[in-house]
Amino acid sequence: MRKALAVAILFLMLLPVVSAAQLAYYPNQGAFQSFLKSNSSYRVIAGNTSWAKGWGHYVDEKLSTIKKRGNDTLVLVGNVENNKVMRELWWRTGLSKRYSFRPSVIVLSNVVFITGNESNIYLTERAFSNLWNPPKSSRMAYLLAFLLVSVLLGLPLRGRGHHAGSFYILTVSLIFVWSINSPPLSMTNFFLKTFFDGLTVWAGGGASSPLAAMLGIFFRFASPIEENIAFAHWILILILASLSFYIAPKGCRDLGFLIFGITFVSPAFRNSIVQISGNTIGILSFAIVLALVSNLHVSLTTRETLLQVLLLSAFTLLATIINPYVLLIPIAFLLAFPGRPTRNLGYLLISLAGAWILYEVFPPYLGSFFHFSNPTPGRWAVFLFQGLPAILVLLYGLRDGSRLKRKRGHTPFLLTLTVLYALMLPFAPFLFPYAMISLSALTTRVVNSLTGT
Repeated sequence: MRKALAVAILFLMLLPVVSAAQLAYYPNQGAFQSFLKSNSSYRVIAGNTSWAKGWGHYVDEKLSTIKKRGNDTLVLVGNVENNKVMRELWWRTGLSKRYSFRPSVIVLSNVVFITGNESNIYLTERAFSNLWNPPKSSRMAYLLAFLLVSVLLGLPLRGRGHHAGSFYILTVSLIFVWSINSPPLSMTNFFLKTFFDGLTVWAGGGASSPLAAMLGIFFRFASPIEENIAFAHWILILILASLSFYIAPKGCRDLGFLIFGITFVSPAFRNSIVQISGNTIGILSFAIVLALVSNLHVSLTTRETLLQVLLLSAFTLLATIINPYVLLIPIAFLLAFPGRPTRNLGYLLISLAGAWILYEVFPPYLGSFFHFSNPTPGRWAVFLFQGLPAILVLLYGLRDGSRLKRKRGHTPFLLTLTVLYALMLPFAPFLFPYAMISLSALTTRVVNSLTGT
């Protein structure tokens, strides 16, 4: 053991600075795997800072899926500065105390150290990422949530359109089969850091982003393990697919299956939602706004109009948290529906005011979206190729140009969004799913006009 630790120390001394943040194992990864497979119980003791307490909560809940709590093995989380027990037992490692501030997993007899500081300890999640053992309660909660969402969003489709209900059942079935046959979803590096920040919020720390604040609330009701995050992610995908039927024209809800097909058949679109990240929440909020716009009522009382504006603004701001470019929606809305200036200006002003407040609270987070990447025209080729079925139908429907001549309504609204997001793709690739949904919704409007319904 001592020889292995001596080699590890020499290895660390030779590490370049750029690799200092990489996860390390002592004496090796096999020792940690042996601990995970052993029958020993465990007890987690976290440091006294909010981030260490949050990460200790994650380690405790994750280990509970495969091991029993007890006193056989101490699992110490944090570093020698904030964890008193770790500081007292650190001498057993034979390592300098400064190594406790690096992301590492150290396995000794009856003691496991999960070390790091506030900026890197979340990297130790990779040591647990191959574990997938969702508790029975999590499986049941997922099935119940899946059924509840399916029923709540499916019941209004009865008797709507020619076969809207049947197509919806088919859509739900496809999503369910996809979820149970897919390998465990993984968190992107960006979301992993946000996941850690959410645990810090859970423990009483400050939020670095709006998404971290939402995760902190979520962890008060659900165990912060990857399995629960993945199940929640599949529910978001289900809601996103279901909204296709509410983005479709009112009199022809069955065309929602066309929106679902055009968007989900795109590999790039699926890749944008199949990994656990904040993107799915933004895309879902964007779809909710499109569904609200597609179901606007013309004759409303003042109170109903105010409620309509507040709902549009609320979900627009929710999407803005993930993607500030969603603020293009109120502008396109103002241009496409000029008949209600009070409602439209109210929607625009509330959205802009809310976005300004968000930027004041989280300036680095929202400001990062406006650092454009180098232009990559090839992203247009991906959009044109994967959206080709919709584009061909669109060109056929617009062959006489009559639909394009309309200056107001849903068609110019969706056309404006599609063009804006498509033009920005070379600079902001994360807009691809937004462009695809807009294109799909626009196509259904054209198909609906061709059928004469």
